[in-house]
Amino acid sequence: MKDNMTGQNFAQKKIVWLASYPKSGNTWFRAFLTALLGDGNIDINKMEADCVFSSRSIFDAATDMDSTCLYDAEIKNLLPDVFTYVSSVCQRSHLFVKIHDAYTKNTNDVAIVPEQPTLCALYFIRSPLDVAGSFAHHNASTIDQRIALMNNPHGVLTKIKGKDGEVNTKNWIEQLLLSWSGHVKSWTDNPEVPFPVLVVRYEDMLNEQFNTFSNAAKFIGLEKTPGEIKNAIDASHFEKLKQQENEKGFAQKNPRSESFFRSGKSGGWKHELTVQQILSLVDNHGEMMQKYGYEIPDIALLPENENRTQKEL
Repeated sequence: MKDNMTGQNFAQKKIVWLASYPKSGNTWFRAFLTALLGDGNIDINKMEADCVFSSRSIFDAATDMDSTCLYDAEIKNLLPDVFTYVSSVCQRSHLFVKIHDAYTKNTNDVAIVPEQPTLCALYFIRSPLDVAGSFAHHNASTIDQRIALMNNPHGVLTKIKGKDGEVNTKNWIEQLLLSWSGHVKSWTDNPEVPFPVLVVRYEDMLNEQFNTFSNAAKFIGLEKTPGEIKNAIDASHFEKLKQQENEKGFAQKNPRSESFFRSGKSGGWKHELTVQQILSLVDNHGEMMQKYGYEIPDIALLPENENRTQKEL
């Protein structure tokens, strides 16, 4: 471990956590930030908040250790110090860190997200009905598989069991998601979170773009003109991001899926999910859906599609 990584008191709070359950608008907002803080151009493979909480390369560089030789619990015990250190050596006023982990504690009973260097967090939320299809597309899995993960109170990403234990050998540290509702609650309705959190709905990013992006920028301390906000929104339009991926590829695309950027819309679940899938998500997450303004669907009023027949209704 680097000698100057622990035991220091860094006064400046500069980390802005860009937190979300997967497929909830995190990458889109990072594209917006890239345009807003730069010259207005976006390279999707070189975006703001390319600092990712679950990155093994960041952990290894900060600790001078090979994280693949550690158990997940050992890594989680070091992560607060890792990002306190990363913040201390960052020369910018803000350090944007993408995180899909739920807000939880490690085996030392310490929050994995360090308080001291944290300025605030944005929490991106999207209807779980839309997350299910987008998440399945991203992982080249079935919707049922993604729903099972979303309903699992102990859900994790990137967990690989080795012959000698739970050793992860890929590029990403295991990410504890909890269930979809558990994840949302851990960041947005948790008295143990010691810093300000602004909830940003994916649907508002689509339908109330200027106000939503302006409020988020103001919350994290970015003083930008209305014109700068509008230009950054235009530069990060979904179709432009998708075109870049088609032309150049996207490093964060799952190699098993066809693309990272899919439709960039809301309400696709009405044509993707079966009655049983909808009911499963509503049964597990209805309370949290209603809290954040997501209506519980009336199954009988949904349009027919190949997955949903009149007989099922």
